[in-house]
Amino acid sequence: MDTGSVAIAAWVARFVFVVLVGQALMEGKRGVAAVAVTLGLGAWLLVPRLNPQLVTPSLAIIDIGLVFAVLGRDIRLN
Repeated sequence: MDTGSVAIAAWVARFVFVVLVGQALMEGKRGVAAVAVTLGLGAWLLVPRLNPQLVTPSLAIIDIGLVFAVLGRDIRLN
């Protein structure tokens, strides 16, 4: 079982992915949600066969795209 900052980042990426797909569905952006789910399934099922260490970074990249597609802007953290 993974522990540490890498495991926490993986959990955050998965949680944010699910929240953003749900947000896209609530806003009626079904095309965005369908593309995100397809890419997310690819990240969870296909990427581990190539290199298991790339699952979290690929899901994080999909999350960044989802933020721009769903919210239409960047998120300020300050």
